[in-house]
Amino acid sequence: MKKPSPESLTSISDKAEGSLRYILDNLAKIKQLDQIVKAKLNKNLTPHCRVANYRDNRIVIAADSSSWATRLKFELPNLLSNLRAEGFAGLQAIDVIISEKPQK
Repeated sequence: MKKPSPESLTSISDKAEGSLRYILDNLAKIKQLDQIVKAKLNKNLTPHCRVANYRDNRIVIAADSSSWATRLKFELPNLLSNLRAEGFAGLQAIDVIISEKPQK
């Protein structure tokens, strides 16, 4: 008897429901928010920072190191104002964490 072929990741995600659907939808929103935030940041910062989460009207941005986190913190007041003006009126704060860059 022949083994069934494994399903592709796209096929699985297209059929997802429940908790998996929630996680995939949240991931898509974070990815989109990451692009918006990077468009507003100083170009020197963008390779070293990424949106890690969005919860309770707070954006969590991960920086590669403490030095990049410090540079990012100087940009936060302008970034927060710009995001609020562009449709994130309920945004309360931006938190910065230090996290190594994910491996590709």
